[in-house]
Amino acid sequence: MSEILELQEADFDAKVLQETRPVLVDFWSPTCGPCRALAPVVAALAQANGDSAVIAKANAFETANLAAKLGVAALPTILVFKNGEVVARLTGVQKQATLQDLLDANK
Repeated sequence: MSEILELQEADFDAKVLQETRPVLVDFWSPTCGPCRALAPVVAALAQANGDSAVIAKANAFETANLAAKLGVAALPTILVFKNGEVVARLTGVQKQATLQDLLDANK
């Protein structure tokens, strides 16, 4: 079982951009209802993928500079990275199968 990585701006490059596995990053806020609805889906992805992918969350308020740099304009926003590049971007609550398909396509 894999844990959800809590990202900070200072460790983003090392933990996301330099990672060789696909990385799913959930930009969220504790005051965002849809973000709370998406949380169990993200947790299930972490359990389902184990060490084959990195599942991470970034509080958009605590990582505001990073969110702005990546063009995160609405919450929740899901970004999937492969080899340091954004390969998928989704906004709003998503189904687990949709997110799993994105991860599988980038493994």
